[in-house]
Amino acid sequence: MSTPAPAAPKAKDTAYRSHSRSSRFNIRAPPWPVGLLATVPISLVLAYLAFGTSPDFPPVPGLPWGGFFTAFLIFLVPLALGSTLAAPVSFAVGGKFYLRRAYYTALYSSIILGTFLVLARVLDALGLRIPVEAVLLLSYGLVLWFRQMAVMGVATPSYLRSLPISLVVPLLGDIMLWGYVGDSPTDILAGWACLGAGLLAVTLLLRGVNRPMAREFGEGGLAFLRPLMDHMNERDPLAQERMEGFFERLSTEGDLRVTAIGFRAGGKVPLAWVLPAVHPGPFGELGASDLPHKIAGTLKGTFPHVVVPHSPSTHDQDIPTSAEVARVIEAARNLLGGLSWGGSGAFSPLVSGRPGSLVRAQALGDGALVLITQAPQPTDDIDYAWAETIRDEGRKLGFREVAVVDAHNSYEAYRGAVPFGSPVGFQIVRDAREALEACRAAAGPREEIRVGFAQKLGYTPREDGIGPEGLSVTVVEAAGKTTAYALFDANNLVRGLRDPLVAVLRESVDDGEVMTTDNHVVHEVAGGLNPLGKLRPIAELSRDLRETLQEALGSLEPMEVTMGSTRVPRVKILGPGVTARLLTAVGDSFSSFWILFPTTFLLALAMEAAILLWLFH
Repeated sequence: MSTPAPAAPKAKDTAYRSHSRSSRFNIRAPPWPVGLLATVPISLVLAYLAFGTSPDFPPVPGLPWGGFFTAFLIFLVPLALGSTLAAPVSFAVGGKFYLRRAYYTALYSSIILGTFLVLARVLDALGLRIPVEAVLLLSYGLVLWFRQMAVMGVATPSYLRSLPISLVVPLLGDIMLWGYVGDSPTDILAGWACLGAGLLAVTLLLRGVNRPMAREFGEGGLAFLRPLMDHMNERDPLAQERMEGFFERLSTEGDLRVTAIGFRAGGKVPLAWVLPAVHPGPFGELGASDLPHKIAGTLKGTFPHVVVPHSPSTHDQDIPTSAEVARVIEAARNLLGGLSWGGSGAFSPLVSGRPGSLVRAQALGDGALVLITQAPQPTDDIDYAWAETIRDEGRKLGFREVAVVDAHNSYEAYRGAVPFGSPVGFQIVRDAREALEACRAAAGPREEIRVGFAQKLGYTPREDGIGPEGLSVTVVEAAGKTTAYALFDANNLVRGLRDPLVAVLRESVDDGEVMTTDNHVVHEVAGGLNPLGKLRPIAELSRDLRETLQEALGSLEPMEVTMGSTRVPRVKILGPGVTARLLTAVGDSFSSFWILFPTTFLLALAMEAAILLWLFH
């Protein structure tokens, strides 16, 4: 396997980069009690930075304490009480700003306050004294700039409805400041002017960020942030419906093939492989994402064990809605229920046509299983058309059915995709033809074969980089050889780990392959891209694989094997170019954000400084 794979096309690069950028914001806020308690020490620190240890403040009405305690309340009330009020205010105006989000935002607001208070102390030490009330009025204007940006992202995309949620903390801060430091008309005018400057600056930022999505799809990107977060964090059905509706409007139609391999013992089918020509994306659980679990979970009542390897497909074959996924699953159910048994073909071991081939194949009765991997070179999505080409080659060689698997087991960012027409694609077809010829030549007379299966569950994407279907191992004993197929419910495998894992298989069987499902649900972690091996060490993966393989070997029993396929007509899919358009627009939005973020911050800062100089000069 020495031929290097070409770099992925630009659209694929855009997909990776945009996913990685957007995933920086996929951070779960801490529980709200943690955020609330954190406002206490933060307020103490801010009070010290602003007023020192003995400020000359009168007691709080009804309480005997004054001085530093009052200074402490000047910060605690807006951060704690203001954040507490922000949540019900958001629901009252039709938004969704949970307490944990409100306190999390308050912590970032306190960073703005603390930064400018520290800067004021530094300037004071250098002999340039700035009144503390001016520093705080300016800071609360910037707090509004930050909060409006956050609230419109996660609570409501409406400028008008978001303003009361954003305003409650900085306005309470100004009110507390006016009450204990200065409430002259100049102070009050300065406070409102600074809030207005912050609001103007953030409005410019948000309009700039919204523009790429609005230009491309007629709807701004901010409208999708809240349902996106609600889907990612809560699996909110309404949010999923909203997101799937958007993708459905962009979709086209395609006829998709579903291939199945059935393993029967005693008149029942305890194990089935289902290979739909569907890409398990786009993300989260939207549409076809988490497809292995959706298929296995739905069919489990009829077929106890269902394995869903990754059939060659790209984001063009993402299915946007749950309803269309249900059609594909129902087609798989009908296909498995109508499989033809008792064919006359023979069985072979897993073989390749030559050393260095990218493809291996195993004859299974009247059909053949074809496995593609470019490892140790980078491996990524293989265009659906290559699978159809390989199927045609198999039919020419006399196989009634051919199941094609993209092992998807050697991850390197931005590399390894095989679009239709690429040189590597043509090599894969040549290697597949040779592998099919080799397995046909190696097939012995039809005889009893034995099959074993085992599965290890209990993994999580956040801790292990593995989805709900975990690790499954299928062992096929045929023609005097044993072959093990290990499938991790993951999205690709860190480059270099495939060979040591295959070596684990070969400790106990003659040959084998390690595959992943390409399930995009595993990317729901901070940082986004989450190939297998990034979170769970190779030693633990090897241990799990060794144990599961032994369990599968212990379950070997005589079985019949057969294959079949069907086409599902007019399935809604994203189709060519949609993912590239979407991710390019998202990438443009993030590029605009990183340009406008410092620009509008400095604009707000300059406007507020000018206002304060004019009013307090």
